[in-house]
Amino acid sequence: MSQHSFAGSGVLSRRQMLRLCGGAAAMVLAGCRPRERPPTLLVADDILPSRWTKALPSPWKVQRSSDAVGCDAELFRTADLLALSDGWLDRCQVADLQPLAADPLSDRLGDQAVRYLQGLSPEMASAVLPVAVSPYVILWKTSPQLPLAPMDWEWLLQPGLQQRLVLPASPRFTVDLAAKMTGSDALQRLRRQVLAYDDRQGLNWLLKDNALAVVLPLQRCMTLLRRDQRLSAALPRTGAPLHWTLLSRPATTREPLPHSWVEQAWDGTLQQRLLADGWLPAVEMDQRRQARAALPERWRDLLVPPTEVWSRCWSLNPLSDQDQKVLRQRWLESSPEPSSRGRL
Repeated sequence: MSQHSFAGSGVLSRRQMLRLCGGAAAMVLAGCRPRERPPTLLVADDILPSRWTKALPSPWKVQRSSDAVGCDAELFRTADLLALSDGWLDRCQVADLQPLAADPLSDRLGDQAVRYLQGLSPEMASAVLPVAVSPYVILWKTSPQLPLAPMDWEWLLQPGLQQRLVLPASPRFTVDLAAKMTGSDALQRLRRQVLAYDDRQGLNWLLKDNALAVVLPLQRCMTLLRRDQRLSAALPRTGAPLHWTLLSRPATTREPLPHSWVEQAWDGTLQQRLLADGWLPAVEMDQRRQARAALPERWRDLLVPPTEVWSRCWSLNPLSDQDQKVLRQRWLESSPEPSSRGRL
């Protein structure tokens, strides 16, 4: 009988005893080691709806940041997935991201999402996935000074809105909006209307009666629209800028994109609820139209815009260095009188 075998009396050899003790010690030590952190989704405030983040599968965790996700290298190193808006994309370096490998999801993207990606560099386009889109709309308070509903962006130039309008804190946005209006001085006229440039507090300006109208992404308006009957919202028939919600993977992570979680937001009951909140999935319009009948009639054209209106909407892709110089020059040249200058 081999010396490594059990003896007939059931007594363990010295070597076998040492092996067992060593294995038990290894198990104890392993139990004492800190577990690896769970995969983390890093999301800036107001980027993702809570309904969707709550559906994030285990063991994923959500980490929220009040700052722009794309500006903090330390946060990048702690995350496995980023949720950010297109407005911060030009602050991200391609080298900080990696390809998403999301072909099955990318194949479902609608025309507007495909067009948006085509406006990015090939490297950046492969590193981001548009998951939702929200058109900018005009939200206004019922007032004798504003007798008509907006049909186009020229509505913002009416006398009753002078110094009573809040726009996003983006010269690029204002310049693009003015380009949809008639007249060579449209940009200067629009800037004279502005009380403040303020995305974050736009709704507060409206509720405190400082402003009569604000321009914001639809997803930020729906909760208040349902609650406050004094407010109305419109998507101009001439189309609107689009606000994109993007997912991206930091270069440091090995965690794959949770495909099923994205699909959950694009299909079924959750998709219907997100759509009702103004969070439009970035899929083909036909898929959204299937959910139209279940939406309140009052909001249908906002949440599922008519095809002709949707086709006129446009994205604000990152600008080249030369385009940024031209934008800055136009902004300086259009500056209104100091007494009516909006705060930016």
